[in-house]
Amino acid sequence: MDSPYGLSLLGAVLILVLGFMASRMVVRLIQKIMRRAKMEETLVSFGGNLLRFGLYAFVIIAALNRVGFQTASIIAVLGAAGLAIALSMQANLANLAAGVLILVFRPFKLGDTIETSRTLGSVEVITITNTQVREPDGRLVILPNNKVFTEKLVNVSAAKVRRIDLVVGIGYDDDLLKAKRVLQEILAQDPRVLAEPAPAVQVLELADSSVNLAVRPWVNNADWWAARCDLTERIKLRLDAEGVSMPFPQRDVHLHSAAPSPA
Repeated sequence: MDSPYGLSLLGAVLILVLGFMASRMVVRLIQKIMRRAKMEETLVSFGGNLLRFGLYAFVIIAALNRVGFQTASIIAVLGAAGLAIALSMQANLANLAAGVLILVFRPFKLGDTIETSRTLGSVEVITITNTQVREPDGRLVILPNNKVFTEKLVNVSAAKVRRIDLVVGIGYDDDLLKAKRVLQEILAQDPRVLAEPAPAVQVLELADSSVNLAVRPWVNNADWWAARCDLTERIKLRLDAEGVSMPFPQRDVHLHSAAPSPA
């Protein structure tokens, strides 16, 4: 141990022991700071592991350098291997990067209802590579984070209130003002319909077979689906009771008899 090599070996062991201990302390400190910043636990765990592996690699290279290894060549080999792996895993790395961005910027959180170009449902799991969404019929859809982050994304749960958009068609022979009054009464009688923003009943268009009215009340986000279904049913029953027709598309066909040709 009194030889220069023995001292170098002892120094390398000390570097490994003290370096690993210091690395664990740094990782715990960084994770504590991330948790105080209220970052997602998935990101805290991923960031901690990534930092730990990086520090361990640095410590190991320092220990090898202490005993005389040519660490420059090792670093070059590791760099080339890392580049090759990165090129062969571009899609996975894209999902990884998108997962970090989702966890940092939080466009949605667990329990939110989101709509993408591929699905609509409640977010159950967010990992560093994918997002798992439970659809209304119970199916679990696993979406790559890159698709979630780069394509159309609607967070249905983000707003406290939502507008219900209904289109009600009445016949051209029906009383338009009466129909509007009935629809306004239906909205006023539902306690879930908010006074502000005020609900609206307006003529939307003069269609081929009906006069279409836009019925647009605002409700709390949690009441949206139930209120929409209930209002649709009440509108149909009430208009039937008031004698206001709700026509379906129809077309008149006129038959003309051709004069018989001479024999």
